[in-house]
Amino acid sequence: MAKRLNENGVVLVVVMSAIAVLLVLASVFFSSILSEKASVDAQKYVTQSLGLAESGTSQALAELKKRIRVDLKSRVQDASQHWTSSTFSTYVTNNDPLGFLRDFAYAASQTQFTVASNIATLALASPSLDTDVSGGYTATITVEPNGSASNPSSDVYIFPYRFTLSALGTVTSTTPSVNKTIKLWQGNFIVTVRRDNFAKFALFTSHHTTPSGGTVWFTANTNFTGPVSTNGRFSFANNPSGHFTEAVTQHENNARFYNNGSSVLMDAAANGSIDVPTFDQSFTRGYDLINLPSAVTQNDLKTQALGTMQNPGQNGIYVPNSGGQLTGGVLIKGDATLSMSVDGSSNAVYSVTQGSTTKNITVNRTSNQTTVQTEGGSMDDYTGLPDGVDNEGTLIYSLDNITSFAGTVQKDTSVTVSAERDIIISNNVRYEAYTPAPLSGIDPATGLDASNMLGILAWGGDVHIGTTAPNDVEIHGVIMAPHGVFKVDNYNLGAPRGTATLLGGAITDFYGPFGTFSGTTPTHGFGRNFVYDSRVLNGKTPPYFPYLSGFTSADDNSIDNKLNWEGEGV
Repeated sequence: MAKRLNENGVVLVVVMSAIAVLLVLASVFFSSILSEKASVDAQKYVTQSLGLAESGTSQALAELKKRIRVDLKSRVQDASQHWTSSTFSTYVTNNDPLGFLRDFAYAASQTQFTVASNIATLALASPSLDTDVSGGYTATITVEPNGSASNPSSDVYIFPYRFTLSALGTVTSTTPSVNKTIKLWQGNFIVTVRRDNFAKFALFTSHHTTPSGGTVWFTANTNFTGPVSTNGRFSFANNPSGHFTEAVTQHENNARFYNNGSSVLMDAAANGSIDVPTFDQSFTRGYDLINLPSAVTQNDLKTQALGTMQNPGQNGIYVPNSGGQLTGGVLIKGDATLSMSVDGSSNAVYSVTQGSTTKNITVNRTSNQTTVQTEGGSMDDYTGLPDGVDNEGTLIYSLDNITSFAGTVQKDTSVTVSAERDIIISNNVRYEAYTPAPLSGIDPATGLDASNMLGILAWGGDVHIGTTAPNDVEIHGVIMAPHGVFKVDNYNLGAPRGTATLLGGAITDFYGPFGTFSGTTPTHGFGRNFVYDSRVLNGKTPPYFPYLSGFTSADDNSIDNKLNWEGEGV
């Protein structure tokens, strides 16, 4: 009996020891679980706070882009303010780029940048976040000058900046709260303010009718990807009607709507559900008149082309020079033909025929040399380029008509072809560097904006697509006829000629005819395919192209570059 009790005692001791070991193991296990959970929670809160901080820097970058590319640009372009050159030159004279940023980079009712100790700051709070995370963020945009403001040429003002974006993400689900800061730095951008240019328009008309007074309807076949404006009124037909991606303005208060054939005038952007154009940005009616360039502007171009020479008395082809140095552009007196090409050495060649004389003008931009060869005659070499007095770019000025114009604009060349009468396009006019599909002014070799740009300017006449132009003709350039139209010769005769494609814009007095249609079927002439050259929105314009009275702005796109990342706990 004693032996059995002794054995039971041993068993009890073993069992109790086992239970004690299990309790210890369980305690260790649950302690480990709790510790791991605490660690996971801590990591979760850190990750959440970093996510909030990243959201803050993203909002700050988006806000900075909006302030520069929308708000500042809109304020600079505000026609009601009537800014003058002195408005912007004051910021340059005082070397006050931050003052310019403060005074222009905001929309109505928005907070402006605060400027102190040569630093501009803008604080942002997080919106209401529709997430399960308890907390939020605060973000700050900090901008400093990155050099001095400058005024390199008339009515051009440059403001350089560098910027830092920082944000504090805070998670309040735990005590104490978890905070993380992210900083994005070494960003920079340059804002250029310049006198606005007529080249910016995808379409501008002083009178939005045909020369005979006929109504021009914008229908579903109308698509413009750039600014559109008229000193008259626009007319819209059907639902859908035209599609416009940039600002549309007209001087008249009322637009015209087709209204199922019984047209009506309305101060509205649509006629109920009957006539409904699409405006991605805005349709402003009652806009200030935009004056087409005057004879003073025309004379300025002529002076640039003449350089040091006097107005010629005899017909001919003139390349003004003095002492072996070019001093102007190319000036033509008498009706002439003009062909542009690129030679085997990648130089621009301009072949001009006036009467019985043909001159081939070869421009070597690399060596800063121009060769003028008269067919059957002399060859003369000059230092310099036919870029006018102010060296904006190649300028060819005719005192009469250019009866045939065609060719290729060399990839590094900006050129304006200007005539006091008509310019007749006889064949394709193309940029050497451009992207064909989708059509754009992008250099396919680099993926960046191409350097070539063409202006076609008929001062006292029309720009024609002539009868010898091929079917599906292509024209790359900004066309302007301030007292005429851009039109197709014999637009109402013969078989359909396909589509006339324009990479650029058209600025004219009236809306010129291109072709005729029966229903949706073309019967004569060309259809229109006007493709906007978006490079002009960043300040790229043909040399010596006429300016508007107001100003515009653009940044250099450096704001899109990758930034350095820095994170830290608080």
